[in-house]
Amino acid sequence: MDARERFLLGIEHIEGHLFEPLRLSEVAEQAGFSAHYYSRLFRILSGEAFGSYLRHRRLTVAAGRLSEGDPELRLIDLALGCQYDSQEAFTRAFKRAFGLTPGVFRARTPASSLNWRLPITAESLGHLQEVLDMEPEIVEIPAFTVAGVRERFDQANKHEIPALWDRFNPLEDTIPHRDGLETYGLCLNSDPESGEFDYLAGVAVERVDRLPIGAVAETVPRQSYAVFTHHLKAPNLHEELQKTMRWIWGTWLAEGRYEYRQGPDFERYPPGFEPGKAGGFLEICIPVTARR
Repeated sequence: MDARERFLLGIEHIEGHLFEPLRLSEVAEQAGFSAHYYSRLFRILSGEAFGSYLRHRRLTVAAGRLSEGDPELRLIDLALGCQYDSQEAFTRAFKRAFGLTPGVFRARTPASSLNWRLPITAESLGHLQEVLDMEPEIVEIPAFTVAGVRERFDQANKHEIPALWDRFNPLEDTIPHRDGLETYGLCLNSDPESGEFDYLAGVAVERVDRLPIGAVAETVPRQSYAVFTHHLKAPNLHEELQKTMRWIWGTWLAEGRYEYRQGPDFERYPPGFEPGKAGGFLEICIPVTARR
């Protein structure tokens, strides 16, 4: 049994005792490691600290229970099960994780679950190790304008985004005043409750003038971004990106060093990018600000 398999034994123990008091030393013992080594291994393999994972897994399961709408489920019981000393402390942590208090969340569960922390699995570990540089570069990106085609999506039809790129491709060479050879996928005007968002597939332009019929333009303001590099492995780019996005929103942002800053996030594709060709890469840029 290799180190990764032993590591997952610890994860199994966590998931089986999630709403019980758990110590790092206890989980490490189940995996056959010292507490110090398991703590380091946890961050290396998952990109997250043990305590952060445990806290966000408990909150995610609590969110799932609230979404079921059981009127007899008491918040104080959830709070104590998540190992908080009070309902107030649980409410603060829940709102920080999901943007809504538990009571509001129960009344109108958001459609998107990207920031839910799913259990670590062999598959998710493999994805992180093989396709994603887990530590992003924090950079300030100047304002720029993207021209292309835009459509509104939700959680039910977002798998149709590749078809939007198919609509954009014939227009690409007809867009004037192009600035650079990269292409961009902008995600903007998101509604956290309905899960709807606008997606714009396009190219950067120096100015907006005489756009072809069907094309629109959107300006992205100057701001700081966490820039992640995603290396292509599977032929299904959209499915692969969803796993990466879930880790960024559900794990990296939840760690607490940076928080999401309202504004467009986007994918940046290098010149000559081929979505079905392994070995290539793209950048995922998330607007952030240092957490106070």
